[in-house]
Amino acid sequence: MMHNPRELIDGYLDDFLTAEQQVELSDWIRSDPSHAKAFAHASLLHDRMRNALAVRAELLDGPKTLDEPKTESSIRAIERRFPSMSVWSTAASVAVLCLGTGALWFGFGQSTASAAMRELNRIIVNNVASQDRTYAIVVEEVHAPAPRGNRPPTKESLRPPKAPLEGAVLHVRDSNRFVLMRKTIGGLPFITGSNGQQSWAINGKGPVKISEDVHHFDRDLPGHETSIPLANLHEGLEQLRQAYHVQLSSLGPEEYESQGGEMVRMLVAVKKPKERGPQRVEIAYESKSGRIMHMRFVQMPYGPDRLDLRLSLLNENELPADYFEHTSHHSPDRKVETEN
Repeated sequence: MMHNPRELIDGYLDDFLTAEQQVELSDWIRSDPSHAKAFAHASLLHDRMRNALAVRAELLDGPKTLDEPKTESSIRAIERRFPSMSVWSTAASVAVLCLGTGALWFGFGQSTASAAMRELNRIIVNNVASQDRTYAIVVEEVHAPAPRGNRPPTKESLRPPKAPLEGAVLHVRDSNRFVLMRKTIGGLPFITGSNGQQSWAINGKGPVKISEDVHHFDRDLPGHETSIPLANLHEGLEQLRQAYHVQLSSLGPEEYESQGGEMVRMLVAVKKPKERGPQRVEIAYESKSGRIMHMRFVQMPYGPDRLDLRLSLLNENELPADYFEHTSHHSPDRKVETEN
């Protein structure tokens, strides 16, 4: 049950909120700039009242000796020790309010790093949900591999070329069911997927390959080399927690609203030294729901190449119950082979 924001603010200022209520208040503040402004106003008013009460208590309780009268000069000395909000200049009040509102908007009660990590955790939880999502993949740039010189070829470099990613479509459900639809260099359909218990691959010709190992066909998926596979967003997002510095960032004015009119925010993850993976990952997501709208990967390893690519949400239409079974993507008479 959502508490009244006024009650949450009062509880915070009086220091008796539970941990859950602090999270609720934090979400409310960061959901709208006007909420942050309202909280800042309440905080300033609270400080003003507290300072006034402190002055009053000092005046009532405390001459330095029992016989010392409270002269006008002593009262002024006390007021200097407890400056109230009433003696602030208007300009100073406005400045503090603006600074406070900005700080609350970008990270109530947290450091920038911890606020970003908290947002990442929220996105991870949201994207484990069973709701079906369909993403389009656009390759922005292909970086040619660096010359190997005299270094011996790797196992990965000796594999056949991977299917291009440009124009690929990715369907996902929860953390381990996906269908990735691409075309081979020759233009034939190439589909890989998993139902959460089996993985499978359907080439344009030849038998359908299935495996009881859900990761058996990961070797042909983008990002598998660095544990950030596009086909398993949950696993990829988890990797960001370990191998990347994550921070909140800003979007251009044209990107602040999604199709539904909700504000969109951005997380930027920069790879730590000596870690493997794309150099940079950008996640644009709806601030309220945590739904990922776009993910951009800079220099994502894909075979011998490095790709700059974007993953964009197309829709959240519910897919058929058996859509993540290989049988939904080939004719019944197709030969099926099991690989270990």
